[in-house]
Amino acid sequence: MRTEQAAPAVGIVGCLAVVALLALPFALFPSWGTELAQYYTSGPLGVGAVLAFALVGVVVFLAGARGQADPTTAAGIALPLGIVALLIALSWAVAAPLDPLFGIPATWITDYRWVVVVATAVIPAAAAVYARAVL
Repeated sequence: MRTEQAAPAVGIVGCLAVVALLALPFALFPSWGTELAQYYTSGPLGVGAVLAFALVGVVVFLAGARGQADPTTAAGIALPLGIVALLIALSWAVAAPLDPLFGIPATWITDYRWVVVVATAVIPAAAAVYARAVL
C-alpha cells in the first residue's frame, strides 16, 4: 500500500480511536455521567475540544483519501489540527484532578488520561507522514 493511502487510513483510525476512548467510560458506567462530565471538562479547554478535533479530523482525512479535496490541502489541515488536538489532550491530562476523582472507585481512570493522549498522538503523526508523502 502506498504511503499516500496508508497515512490517511491510520489518521482515520486514530481519530475514531479517540472518539471511542472518550465515549467508552460513558458507555460502561452510565451512572458516573456527572462525575465523568466534570472530569472531562477539567483543564483549560477540557477534553471535549479533542473530541471535536478528532471528528473534524475524520472528515479531513477522508476528503484527502477519497480525492474530494486536494491531498496537499487535506494534509495541510490535518497536521495543525492534530497538533492542536494533542496539545489540548496534554493540557487536560496534566490539569485533570486525581484526588479521589469525584468518588469514582475505579483506579484505571487515573491512567486513562494518558491512553487518550497516546491515541491523540496518532493523529498528528499520521498527518505528518501524509504531508511528507503528498508534498
